[in-house]
Amino acid sequence: MKNNIIINLFRCMAVSALVLGAAACSEWTETEPVDLQVERPQNQDPAFWAEYTAALRAYKQGDHFLIYARLYNSPTPSTSEQDYMRCLPDSLDIVTLTNADNFSKFDAEDLPLMHEKGTRVLYQVDYAARSEEFSSDAALTAYLDGVIRTVEAHGLDGYSFTGIPNAAIPARAEAAARIVERLSGAKSEGQLLVFEGNPLFVAEADRAKVDYFVLDTETTTDVMTLKLQVAHATTYMGIAPEKLLLAASAGSPLYDENSGESAAISGMAERVVSLGPLAGLAAYDLHNDYYDAERNYPLLSAAIQVLNPSK
Repeated sequence: MKNNIIINLFRCMAVSALVLGAAACSEWTETEPVDLQVERPQNQDPAFWAEYTAALRAYKQGDHFLIYARLYNSPTPSTSEQDYMRCLPDSLDIVTLTNADNFSKFDAEDLPLMHEKGTRVLYQVDYAARSEEFSSDAALTAYLDGVIRTVEAHGLDGYSFTGIPNAAIPARAEAAARIVERLSGAKSEGQLLVFEGNPLFVAEADRAKVDYFVLDTETTTDVMTLKLQVAHATTYMGIAPEKLLLAASAGSPLYDENSGESAAISGMAERVVSLGPLAGLAAYDLHNDYYDAERNYPLLSAAIQVLNPSK
């Protein structure tokens, strides 16, 4: 097991309240508005907050298993606090923005807080979902140029991209090569390039240019299949274990060799250690029960404890 310093998983939960001021009269009730101000942790005790975030950054810069997540940022309209970076778990190492094309003023406001916590924020290029939109090299190149400009303008920490292997479609291979070429070439010191999906999408000669691979295990429900996927990635495709993360979808199950069921986030965390050690865990769909304090966030907290136990 790696030696690590564990930082308690804090999360900013949305504060919601229904405050009714009622004055009962003989035949009617009148409500009065109450001004409710939410004071965030960094404003309650700035000295303690500075000490806490310094410890977070030191932890994330040390030797530990990575925790990666996605966020659909800045939806229109926003539904709740779950849509904002500021309310992601503090112990995340990397978050990739899946709506980064619409990077908003709210994202820009939250980014310094993420950096204060030592969390790296990536711009996701979802080629797997948008391959038809980028069917020509000119369209793809123009889009990537815009992505690079946005990352530079806002000080993001790099890029992630997706793709689906299909050797029968030469345009897919050409697109993969173009994405890796442009994004790896634009990446500055300290920035990351992460691929999410089946690593076969990335040509063998280009795999060294990718910092981390998030394996497409979010729909895998049994450990035997998972073992085959990991072995295929690390042996046949030559992905170094220390560059490989396992994806787990919150709310999904994972069945072990004896058909015992566990939450995918918990089971995948254990396999990050036993099948490697690998680089870490990618937790997807955390927002699905944002307001349920008994489920996804505590599950992720427990998974982090498994991966990075307290000394």
